[in-house]
Amino acid sequence: MPRENRALTRAVRARAAQRDLPYQQAREEVLVIRNRAGQDGVTFAEAEAEFDDPLNQLLCEKCSWTVGMVCPECPGCGCYNFVCSGWRHHEYMHEDDLADFHACDDCGGDTRNGYDCRCGWDE
Repeated sequence: MPRENRALTRAVRARAAQRDLPYQQAREEVLVIRNRAGQDGVTFAEAEAEFDDPLNQLLCEKCSWTVGMVCPECPGCGCYNFVCSGWRHHEYMHEDDLADFHACDDCGGDTRNGYDCRCGWDE
């Protein structure tokens, strides 16, 4: 993993040559890859492979979904959580959003298991 200036410069030049990128764009990508490797505890080569995987490319900057998260049942990304009932949205939905999605309109209880929804039980 390039940490020092020389190693970083070599990595940037190699990436710029491989991908036919301008130096500054290659440098930004190498810095992102280096940070990802440090955070995830993987090697630079593994982080670079993950970064270059087309499924990991950012699809939407608003919701941060990647191409691999695309829902086959709707026209886009995580921004469509409450419009689409597709299974993929539930997979990547934040816990709070998921709780709101499954909340009963009347009592606010969770409708997934039926135990938290108390509508009609007081009869």
